[in-house]
Amino acid sequence: MKKIMKKKQNKKKKKMNNKGFTLIELLAVITIMGILMMVAIPQITRTIENSRRDSFATTAGEYLNAVRNNYMADNIECGSGSNYVVASGTADGTYYFPINSTKQNTIDLMESGGKSPFGNTEVKGYVIWTKTTTATADGGSKTKIVYKVRLADSGNHGLQAGTTCELEGKDLKRANVSTNLTDTCKLTDTDVSNDLTPSTGTGCRLS
Repeated sequence: MKKIMKKKQNKKKKKMNNKGFTLIELLAVITIMGILMMVAIPQITRTIENSRRDSFATTAGEYLNAVRNNYMADNIECGSGSNYVVASGTADGTYYFPINSTKQNTIDLMESGGKSPFGNTEVKGYVIWTKTTTATADGGSKTKIVYKVRLADSGNHGLQAGTTCELEGKDLKRANVSTNLTDTCKLTDTDVSNDLTPSTGTGCRLS
C-alpha cells in the first residue's frame, strides 16, 4: 500500500514539474528576449527615421513641382509693392516663392499645405529659380529655368547637401535630408516668425 502511495505522489510531482518552467529556463528566455530587443529596437528606429527622411524629401519635391506647374500655367506673378507681373513674362533673373506652411499662400499652393514628417511640424523655406535666355544658331532664343528648393522645420530637420541648402529636384533624396542642420541651413527664431527669403531675387506669389 505504501509503495502504491509513493508512486502516486511521484507521479503528481512529475505532473506539477511538467506544467512550469525552471528558474534557469526563465532566465534563458529573458536573456534571449533582451538580446533580440537590443538588436531590433535600433533597427526599427533607423527604419522609422529613414521613412521620415524619405517623406521630407518627397514633401520638398511636391513644393518644387507645385511651383513649377503653377509657373507654367501662368498662376504665379512676381514683383514687389503694386508692380507684379506674370512670372512667365519676367526678364532673366532669380525669383523665389516663399514657403510657410502656416500661411494661406503656401496652403493654396499645396491645397492642404505639406508639413514635416518629423512630428508634423510646420515647414519654411522657398522654391527659387533662375531664368536664363540665350540666342540659338537659327537666330531665335532659348529660355532655360533651373528650379531649386530649400526647406526646413523648427526642429532642425531639413535639406542639406554638404554646405548647400538649395537643392534641385534630382538631389531630393534621403541622403540629403539632415536631422541636425548646421547653422548655415537651420531656421532661426526670426525665420520661424517671418518668411524665409534668399539674399537675392524677386519675390513671387500665386496670382
